[in-house]
Amino acid sequence: MRKALFLLTLFVSSAFAANAQQEAQTERRLVSVPRAFFVPHWYIKAQGGAAYDIGEAKFSQLLSPALQISMGYKFNEIFGLRGSVSGLWAKNRYAYPESEYKWNFIQPSLEAEVDLTQLILGRNPERLHSIYAFVGGGVAFAFNNDDAVNANDAYHQKKYYTMYDYVPHTEPFQKLWRDSRWNPVVRAGIGYDYRIADEISIGAEVNANMLPDHFNSKLGKHDNKDWHFNALLGIKFNIGHSHGRTEPVYEDVPKPVTPPTQFVDVPAEKISFNVNIYFVINQSIIRANQMSKLTRLLQYLDEHPKAFVRLSGYADKETGNPTINMRLSIERSQAVSKYLQDAGVPDWRIRRFAKGDKVQPFDIPEENRVCICYVYDPDNPTPQRFEY
Repeated sequence: MRKALFLLTLFVSSAFAANAQQEAQTERRLVSVPRAFFVPHWYIKAQGGAAYDIGEAKFSQLLSPALQISMGYKFNEIFGLRGSVSGLWAKNRYAYPESEYKWNFIQPSLEAEVDLTQLILGRNPERLHSIYAFVGGGVAFAFNNDDAVNANDAYHQKKYYTMYDYVPHTEPFQKLWRDSRWNPVVRAGIGYDYRIADEISIGAEVNANMLPDHFNSKLGKHDNKDWHFNALLGIKFNIGHSHGRTEPVYEDVPKPVTPPTQFVDVPAEKISFNVNIYFVINQSIIRANQMSKLTRLLQYLDEHPKAFVRLSGYADKETGNPTINMRLSIERSQAVSKYLQDAGVPDWRIRRFAKGDKVQPFDIPEENRVCICYVYDPDNPTPQRFEY
């Protein structure tokens, strides 16, 4: 019995020792950093504001309240489709006798939507600001035109004449409609959304609606179309998440037995040179205008095989919070590291650090959104510190 227990203990100990030896010979390397991705989703938007109908009166006399509710689907960061229902009432004025009249209408529409920010600046699922444009059409169901009908009847009963020649004026409601009327509509507009949470955004929108000349019951100049404009403020609710984030991917790689360069913090006077890679606020994507710096850095590392680089990621403490800024500084260091590794620089020549917003290397806040690449070259006889 004792011999069996001794053999079992010896076997378990050997297994642990072998496993520990294997772990000691390998290390985990980050293959892919967490990345944001877009999630197709439905949304609902409720808006309210003011409407304006073109007419022969002062701007303030033709304003009326407006409501709009929309439901849409975002296929990707750029394109979407939405259906909307807008309206309440429209208002205009007639001259004889001078007075205003209004009528009710409901306008369902279908519109194609394009996110101009994502289209122009590039796709970024985590972008907070969005300027969009849309175009589409629908119908406006107009009803309750009693004001215009009563004014028209009163005009024909009383007959308004000029003071000079007593010639009857032209009939004020040449395109009067009664009861209700369906009007085709072509509409387009532009808007702005600011995302305050993954599911909620606030924003503003202006749109123009072109309708038949019958819409306001009056004959337009040269029989032109009638125009109805809306300026709206509102809130948008996403049904589900609008974006997600991938998990980091690691792989086990053999540790270098005798690396040519020890990874230690070298004093500042030993720095051969440093390269500053600047980022946009709240982003860790390397911009095109920073690529020339990395090209020069890769060329130097290729020409000096004993040199290695120390990457220090930073974030601007004037924005965000310590948690977000630490994540940003890690992602910025990882982004530059991945770029160098994809270009052929082995992992043992790269050392990654993240400072968050605890250290601010520059006096200008925007410059602290940076990853500083310190290059150490033992063969460089005259180390110098500079940025290009």
